[in-house]
Amino acid sequence: MAVLRSRFLKVIAVLFMFISFSFFLGKSASAEDGIEMNIEKAIKDYLEEYKVPGASVAIVQNNELFFSQSWGVTGESEEKVTEQTPFTIGSISKSLTGMAIMKLADDGTIRLDASVQEYLPWLKLNNGKAAEITVQHLLTQTSGFSTYDGLALSDKELTGRNAIKNQVRKLSEVDLTAKPGEKHQYSNANFLILGAILEELTGISYSEYMEQQIFQPLGMKNAGADIKGAYKKGYLRGYQSWFGLPVKNSAAYDDAGAPYGYITASSEDMVQFVKVLSGNGPDHFISDKTLELYMTPQVQTGEDRYYGFGIRISNPDTPKEMIWHSGSTPDSHAEVFYIPETGWGGVILTNKNHVMEEEGLYYLKEHIISLLNGEKPEKVPSLNSDVQYIMLGCILLLILLSIFLGNRIRNQKHIKKGVCLFLGLVLIGLSAAIIPLFTFITSSPWHSISVFAPDIACLAILAVIMLAINGLLLVILALKKAK
Repeated sequence: MAVLRSRFLKVIAVLFMFISFSFFLGKSASAEDGIEMNIEKAIKDYLEEYKVPGASVAIVQNNELFFSQSWGVTGESEEKVTEQTPFTIGSISKSLTGMAIMKLADDGTIRLDASVQEYLPWLKLNNGKAAEITVQHLLTQTSGFSTYDGLALSDKELTGRNAIKNQVRKLSEVDLTAKPGEKHQYSNANFLILGAILEELTGISYSEYMEQQIFQPLGMKNAGADIKGAYKKGYLRGYQSWFGLPVKNSAAYDDAGAPYGYITASSEDMVQFVKVLSGNGPDHFISDKTLELYMTPQVQTGEDRYYGFGIRISNPDTPKEMIWHSGSTPDSHAEVFYIPETGWGGVILTNKNHVMEEEGLYYLKEHIISLLNGEKPEKVPSLNSDVQYIMLGCILLLILLSIFLGNRIRNQKHIKKGVCLFLGLVLIGLSAAIIPLFTFITSSPWHSISVFAPDIACLAILAVIMLAINGLLLVILALKKAK
């Protein structure tokens, strides 16, 4: 009887353990399902709020795919977005260019401390300091080239085998704004030069090298680094934002921009890059030592924020450390991240962009990371087009003013000549100053403003026209009074 009781208790214990295990397993699966549902809801809410036509998101943990979904359509032919749909990934291209240079360093083809003139002897600068710039200065954005100088050469819709080299040659007209190694200045010029160095050292085009040494080894089947390769792999242009609404992109792909911003890749492709960051890339792709150096903070760019060799690092050497980069082109915005402590990594690709809307995707990334960590996420900020509507209101007032002044001129009503002349000249002066004022305040060339904020650029031009018209009307009114 005692034996039977003992066996009975053992059976009960085994059943209890099995039920308990099933319960906790079910609870764990339920928790994961809950996280996925919350992530999907957050993404859908963002896409609806920001009126983004197409997106693809993938999340991995410890080399395993955890979440992968796509929404909406592409721009040119409105095809359904899938995990294989390529998007331009913006400045995340810098991270891939940086990886390409580090691979060359890994096999001894390039030295990080070497002068750029060792590899590009034809590169000259006005102030003669080209020889002082090293490969490492370019990778860490400390060469002395300013953000403005980089933007001045960006998004020019250039094509052809020599597009990168021809743009780098234009830097001979540029003066450095800081001594090499002295100051971090985020500049597309640095990665243009790195693209030219890569071509010079390998004897093949940037796109060919990236295909052979980065995309194929990593299994990035949908990635491209020039206009032909991008469209062959399925890339289709996205949308610019006008008052928050998506409008099919009018800006074309820029071959010269591939090293700093125009690589195209799908979420499926970018998962492979995240796996490399986690140390789970293909065998012999890059040495552990070089990969660690690639992600090592090199220069501080903000509080708890650093730049490595084409990659950003936040909160290094803490449980909150994150390896990441964001990217944008006129018709896309993207985020990629990897958190060493938890093994979480992911990519968010969207096909609509505006410089005033870029903050939203950053907060969506942070929102998703909070959900993955079991923390309460911050709310993603709402779409805000106040700047555009204020500008539109001012233009409407200027239109009303022009109608009023036109009536005054026709009716010859009493008005002081001196006041009219003074105000007229002021308005004409303001019309001439608006465009330079925009470029000064934003530290960006007008071309960059027109492709990354086309609605604001259009409103600014309308404001110039209306100010000039009102100024001329006031001058005409003053001259009529002088007769």
